[in-house]
Amino acid sequence: MPTVRTSEEPALETIRNVPPFSMLTEDEWREVVRTLTVRTYPEDTYLFFEGDPPSNLYVIVRGHVALIRHTLEGRDVVLDVMQPGNMVGELAIFEGVPYSSSGKTLDEVTAVVIPRERFHQMLAQYPRMAGAVIFDLTRRVRHLSDLVQSLAIERVERRLARILLRLARISGEHRDDGLLINLPLTRQDLADMAGTTVETAIRTLSRMRRQGIVDTSHGHLIIRDVERLVRIAEEGE
Repeated sequence: MPTVRTSEEPALETIRNVPPFSMLTEDEWREVVRTLTVRTYPEDTYLFFEGDPPSNLYVIVRGHVALIRHTLEGRDVVLDVMQPGNMVGELAIFEGVPYSSSGKTLDEVTAVVIPRERFHQMLAQYPRMAGAVIFDLTRRVRHLSDLVQSLAIERVERRLARILLRLARISGEHRDDGLLINLPLTRQDLADMAGTTVETAIRTLSRMRRQGIVDTSHGHLIIRDVERLVRIAEEGE
C-alpha cells in the first residue's frame, strides 16, 4: 500500500480541534500528539479493504475517502463519502470486527493513522475520548437509519437532491456559474448512493438539467440553483 510518512505540524494541529482529540486537555494533547503518525495517500489508493482485520483508525486531515461495498457481481457500490475531520474505520476498530466496507481515496488524502491497539490504549487512558467516539458512532447509526427510511419511502428525485447537497457541503466550490461538486463521482456512484438504478439517476439528473437546477462541467456536476434543490430535498417539490 503506497504511503508516505510526513511530519506535518499543520496536519496535527488540524485534528487538535476534531473529536475525540478536542476532548483532551493541553497536557494530554501534548502526550498524545507525540505518538501520532501522519501519512499522505495518492488518489485511488485503498486504505483498507472490506473484510480485512481492523488494523488502523484514520482521521482525515485533507482530501476525501469513499466507503465502498463490493457486490457478489464484482461491482463497487459507493456507500458514503468522508471528509476532513471524519474518522474512518472507527466501528471496526471499536468492535474488533472486520472492516464492513473498503476505504478508497478520491483525491490525495492526508490522514492521521492510529493502530487499533494504540487507539484502545488512548481510550482507556483518556475516558473523555471514548465518549466522543460513542457520540460519533451514534451519529453514523442515525445517518444510516435516516438513509434506510429515505430509501423506503422517498422519491428518487428527493433522495438524489439530498445526496447532491451533502456532496456540495463536503467538497463544494463556489464559482460564477454555480456550486461545483469537486469529487470524481460517476453517475453510477450517485445512483448507488441514492439507492436507484443508473438509468433512473440519469433521467432524474437530465430533468434537473432541463429545469436549470444542475449542469455538468468537465465531468463534474454544478448546482446552478441551490435554493430550488433545497426545496426538492426538503419538500419533495
